[in-house]
Amino acid sequence: MYKPADATGKAQNVPVPVMPDLAKENSKAGLEAFIGYYYAQLSYVGETGDMSSWLPLISQDCQLCLRLQESGEDGYKNGRWLAGGKISVPAIEMQWTADTLKTAKVQVIQNQIDYYNADGSIGRPRSEASNDAFALFARFDDGAWTVVDLGVIE
Repeated sequence: MYKPADATGKAQNVPVPVMPDLAKENSKAGLEAFIGYYYAQLSYVGETGDMSSWLPLISQDCQLCLRLQESGEDGYKNGRWLAGGKISVPAIEMQWTADTLKTAKVQVIQNQIDYYNADGSIGRPRSEASNDAFALFARFDDGAWTVVDLGVIE
């Protein structure tokens, strides 16, 4: 049974997001499904520290993605864990053009995050809940979407 992380310990039995077949298509609907899956995987990383399904979705050229990777690794180093931080994507606005690089504006809501050390003490001050707009740039190559750039829209 799923148990979210809290002050007493890490999340347990977290459901692994499954990529919808639609997210494997080179289409507007396919990209939209992929973006939903990308953020579901990022939310899963926050709950578990497991990046094995998220890393193949990003380009090594995506600087914010690499910072997210570093942050995710740090959050689970030496027995640490996070509680909260669930991500939802209520709105995606697509820029579908003939260019190979596709652009989308994505509303990303993230719940507050509490950080714990291995001994259960507070690891650092909590991150408050956020509601941000991101510019996401993706490319479809070899039958799969990849996030090649990502940034917060100020």
